[in-house]
Amino acid sequence: MGTHRQSTSRVIGVHSLPMAVISLIKEQAAVRGLYRDPLPEVTHAVRTELVTSTTGWFGRGRQRRRAIELLLTADVLVVTDRDPDGPDTDAQVTFHRLQQLEVTRVDGPEPGLELVGTPVGATERGSRLIETDAGPEIARFHRALLEAAEDSRRVDVPASRFPAESEVGTRSPEFS
Repeated sequence: MGTHRQSTSRVIGVHSLPMAVISLIKEQAAVRGLYRDPLPEVTHAVRTELVTSTTGWFGRGRQRRRAIELLLTADVLVVTDRDPDGPDTDAQVTFHRLQQLEVTRVDGPEPGLELVGTPVGATERGSRLIETDAGPEIARFHRALLEAAEDSRRVDVPASRFPAESEVGTRSPEFS
């Protein structure tokens, strides 16, 4: 009996996300207080698919797949975690402001990216390890993430906290 994990990563575009996940990201962005939809501002995106195989008694095995998408904007990192074979109703999405995020690349037998920070809407700081392969796509994404985080720390107030010019007249009166 044992467990085997295999991860593969590749560059994606926002258009390759399922419509249910796109809707969930837009909905959760509004619920969590981001004034703008982050999807049009994505500069880098990568998907990691993790396959966990277990062997049980008498050679019976089971596979479990997870897909994790990392979408980078100028001031927010969007992380989705879902089952690519199942319904997208179990998908989870978190938003991390780059000003408050610490990112470390983990090397070794299970490489990945470690995220330490407070997700938007959360009350406590936490950490999360996203298992990836050690490929060039992840290296490029990690460099872009570090550069964006450094750039966002130079700005006093992130752009995601201000409504776009086209949205100024559409806000309800209680926000004025």
